[in-house]
Amino acid sequence: MAEQIYALIGKAMKKVGAIGKDSTATNMSGKQMYKFRGIDAVYNALNPVMSELGLFICPEVLEQTREERKSSNGGNLIYSILKIKFTMYAPDGSNVSCVVIGEGMDSGDKASKKAMSIALKYACFELFMIPTE
Repeated sequence: MAEQIYALIGKAMKKVGAIGKDSTATNMSGKQMYKFRGIDAVYNALNPVMSELGLFICPEVLEQTREERKSSNGGNLIYSILKIKFTMYAPDGSNVSCVVIGEGMDSGDKASKKAMSIALKYACFELFMIPTE
C-alpha cells in the first residue's frame, strides 16, 4: 500500500492557502501594538481541510522546563519551555513527525498550554508551508 501522508500533505497545502496576520495585539491602555496570526486562525484554517482528508496530529511532550520569573509589577510568572514531537497521521497509518520548541509564560496555570499552542502553530506553518498573504 502506498503511503498516503505525503500526497495528503500536498493536497492540504493547496487547500489551506494563506493565513494572514488579521489579529491585533493591544497594550493595557488599548493601544495597538502589532498584528499576528493566532492559534485560532490556524485551527480554523486547518480543521476543515484535515477533517476532509482524514489527517490528524498527535503531540508528545519530550521535555519540559519550567521556572518562575518576576513580572514588571512584581508578580510571579511561570515560564515553560516544551520540546514537543508532533506526528501527523493519514488514514492508512502512514505518518510524519517534527520536533518543535514552544515557549509560554503566564501568571496562572496556562504557561504550558501556551507553549503547546505556539509549538503546534509553528509546526503547522512549517509542515504545510502556510503563507502569510
